[in-house]
Amino acid sequence: MSKSTIGILDYGAGNTASVRNTISKLGFRSRLVNTKAGLNNSSLLLIPGVGAFPSAMKALNNLELVEPVKEFAHKGNGVIGVCLGMQLLADLSYEHGRTKGLELIPGEVKPIVEPSWHIGWNNLEVVEQQGSIVSESDGDSFYFNHAYEFQAPIEYIAGVARLDRSVVSVVKKNNIYGFQFHPEKSQQAGLKLIKNTIEELLNA
Repeated sequence: MSKSTIGILDYGAGNTASVRNTISKLGFRSRLVNTKAGLNNSSLLLIPGVGAFPSAMKALNNLELVEPVKEFAHKGNGVIGVCLGMQLLADLSYEHGRTKGLELIPGEVKPIVEPSWHIGWNNLEVVEQQGSIVSESDGDSFYFNHAYEFQAPIEYIAGVARLDRSVVSVVKKNNIYGFQFHPEKSQQAGLKLIKNTIEELLNA
């Protein structure tokens, strides 16, 4: 097994334990990270999250982790954001006002309208070029639970789900991936996608 270690950003997100259990099930080593030193000793960073964007960014700022996370990503290290963790990658969120995000993938987080909530199982439609690791999950079903969506420029959208219209489900920019759904709650489809993504980023 690789000696690489997945750092899981520990800022009070509600799904940290389930994400860590998934990483362990896949055979990867992991550690909870809430300091710059811990982050720099990680091979890859996974940002979990459930809850509200403003409180999550407040927690990251209180831990003085915003700039270290950005530096980690800008050095070319792999970063994966899950659910709220994906939304934190954006420039800005309009959830309960305006809150600046990590600014790692261009875009803004805005309320979903008609319907106002995306919850339950939905299929992933890959819109990125063929050959991407995400393309292996085209058509797979994943579990969603969110009321806000990441609106990104088309060049950063790697996958969508269908409601009455397309809702961005996967964003990607170089070494940074974001998944709006919960891979850790998506059974074999989720395990496959997380495993493939981690392996791609570690071997990049």
